[in-house]
Amino acid sequence: MNSLFKRLLNVKGMVVEDVRVADSPLRPEPVLEVRVRPHAGMLRCSRCGRRCPGYDRGGGVRRWRHQDFGCWRVELVAMMPRVDCPGCGVVVAAMPWAEPGSRFTRDFEAECAWLMTVANQKTVSGFLRVAWRTAGRIAHRVAGRLKETMPSP
Repeated sequence: MNSLFKRLLNVKGMVVEDVRVADSPLRPEPVLEVRVRPHAGMLRCSRCGRRCPGYDRGGGVRRWRHQDFGCWRVELVAMMPRVDCPGCGVVVAAMPWAEPGSRFTRDFEAECAWLMTVANQKTVSGFLRVAWRTAGRIAHRVAGRLKETMPSP
């Protein structure tokens, strides 16, 4: 099952631990929760990107919205380990599937930004089931990342 969901999620550098459908009266719709963790030895500082030894398991669980599987909303759920970086000190480790501080995976953000090139912000926010402002912020974040990687003219 691990390899099947790794292929479906298309995220490198992670291990799928468990998959379940979270359905409760507090949620408007059922969510496919995928519990994941980074590969051992893949821990990097979220500030400078250096490989670092693990410090502890961190302070709790975080969730990232991923691309939907058909009608199912998908969330990646993981513990946030901390690393002991020689330059930055003890900081939260970078996750291979998301940017530091983001509540969305890189694939979700890329999909949102691409959709914004062919449709307006209101349509994209409705299609992806996110707030209007969230769709705009995601597009700005992706554009900023692309600017950083482009060579100087």
